[in-house]
Formats: sequence, C-alpha cells, structure tokens
Amino acid sequence: MTSQASRQADQRFRHRLEIAVIPVLESADALVYSVVGLVFFLAAAGMLIYSVLAFPVEIEHSGFPIAIITLINDLLLVMIIMEVLRTVLSYLAERGTSLRPFLFIAAISATRRILAIGAQMSVAGDTLPGDRFQQAMIDLGVNAGVILAIALALYLLARHPDPTV
Repeated sequence: MTSQASRQADQRFRHRLEIAVIPVLESADALVYSVVGLVFFLAAAGMLIYSVLAFPVEIEHSGFPIAIITLINDLLLVMIIMEVLRTVLSYLAERGTSLRPFLFIAAISATRRILAIGAQMSVAGDTLPGDRFQQAMIDLGVNAGVILAIALALYLLARHPDPTV
C-alpha cells in the first residue's frame, strides 16, 4: 500500500510541476519568438532601405542592367526575410508551423541564385573560362530543377489540403 501511495504522491508532484512549469516555458517561448520576429522585421526594413539607397550608386558604378539585377536580388532577400517573419508570426498565432512558407522561401532563394549567376555571367561576358561556364550552367540547372520540384510540391499540397501541413 505504501508503494501505491508513494506513486500517487509522485504523480501529484509531477502534475503540480507541469502546471507550474509549462506556462512559464510557453511564455518564454513566445517571448523568444517575438524578439526573433522583431529582429527579422528590422533586418528586412534595413535591407529594403539599403537596397533603395544603393540603387543609384550601383547604376553609376556598374550600369543600369547590373543595378536592376542587384536591386531585384536584394528585394528577393527582403522577401525571404519577410516570409521567415510570416512563419514566426504564424507559429505565434497558431502554435504550429506549415510547410508552405518554407517552400516559398526555398523557391525565392533558388530564383535569387539564378539571378546572381546571370549577373555574374553578364559581368564576365566572353571572358568566362570554360570550366567556370560549365559550373555556372550546372548551378543554373540544379536551381531550375529545385524550382520545378518546389512548384510540384506546392501543387500537390494544394490538391490535398491538410490543416497540419
């Protein structure tokens, strides 16, 4: 009988501990996610301001076509940061995450890499060595494949909606 009483006392202690600790940890979790979200927002705003201010300087330094590619690349980075922020906000609101925002982030990242390779190749022109050209083509192909795979994944997710995905 004493072992059963001991087990019951142990269960009561664990239950009281859970009641006391879990709300504190959940509050701390929300606080950390909130601070992370704020830092993401500040990073996105800072990058946006930098991109706009750097654009005229980039036009003078590299010319209009490269400046546009650089601006688009920077704006895509801002979009990536904002998508991560949206994921943090979604977690705070729903206490859960979704696969879709990560797929969007990956698609934007692959697109950004394709633009960066295009800009590098534009700057290099005909002076790009054969091995670097081949590596750039492989990189472009891999990123294009990634975008197609992500598009397929998004299509499949849209056809089979699941509230937990």
